[in-house]
Amino acid sequence: MTSDELIEYYYDFASEGDTLIPFIKQGLVGAWGPPQRLTLLNFLDRVEAIILDNVDARLDEGPGLNADPDAVREQTRREVDEARALVMQALPAMD
Repeated sequence: MTSDELIEYYYDFASEGDTLIPFIKQGLVGAWGPPQRLTLLNFLDRVEAIILDNVDARLDEGPGLNADPDAVREQTRREVDEARALVMQALPAMD
């Protein structure tokens, strides 16, 4: 499983209306192959960047974002932080 593959799986997952936390929980039980800590954390970094870039792009397009962009950014960061914590708890670093 690569972070690129996870991005593709997540787009399909999210298109069904599901959110990041259930996706990560499924990934942690092996829904898309053996879970790998660094791959999942890299995926989360990428998803966070994509979402935040999308918020900024919507703002650049002008009015139309129906939510407070700062609130959307903060909610995104909270959700990604929660997902990171799940990964780090389920798959501790092997030093």
